[in-house]
Amino acid sequence: MVSGCCGGNGETLIFTCAGAAHSGQVANRAGISLMQEGAGSLFCIAAVGAEIPEKLTRARSARRRVVIDGCEDHCARKIMEKAGLPVDLHVDVTELGIEKKPEQPHLVLHTKRVVEHVTKALSEST
Repeated sequence: MVSGCCGGNGETLIFTCAGAAHSGQVANRAGISLMQEGAGSLFCIAAVGAEIPEKLTRARSARRRVVIDGCEDHCARKIMEKAGLPVDLHVDVTELGIEKKPEQPHLVLHTKRVVEHVTKALSEST
């Protein structure tokens, strides 16, 4: 899902699930890869949940907020919503065919699939 919220400081922040399941690890690795590719800055979802004032200020002033969840529980998106932060792009990696606990996990391949999806969605929303 891509929704519009433009303004702020021009920064794109990436918030990820880092759950224990394979899909949560894929979500987190995708966020790291996206940051390394220059798509945005990886940002701490735990700091948002803990309501750290300076972190919330930075998150509020971002131009775009990308959330990558590892499963249908959508924990990262719910943390953002509780904090009153809009989510401009939300990705649930299980909706991309990545199983939460696959019989044969493929961390690199699955991470690449999520990165490609997010990169495409971000390019379409600018």
